[in-house]
Amino acid sequence: MRFVLSIVIAALLGAPAVAATMSVEDALQAAAAGDRNAVAAVATTTNQRTCLRGCKNRGYSPSQCDTACEPGLCHTDGPQPYCVGVRK
Repeated sequence: MRFVLSIVIAALLGAPAVAATMSVEDALQAAAAGDRNAVAAVATTTNQRTCLRGCKNRGYSPSQCDTACEPGLCHTDGPQPYCVGVRK
């Protein structure tokens, strides 16, 4: 009975969960599967330079910005999901 209950709870919590940071390819697949955050992230694709500028303007450290603005990553969490496209 506990096993069945755990399966029901997992289904109600939205399994499978989408990671907060994923590749562009994974975000495209999640968007095609109906994930609204992934759709928003793919629709808000920025280049690396713009991402770095915005990150630093928000007060994050250069190392955090370098990691967050790696080309090919999508961030599907937060108030504004986005993906980082090519280096420019």
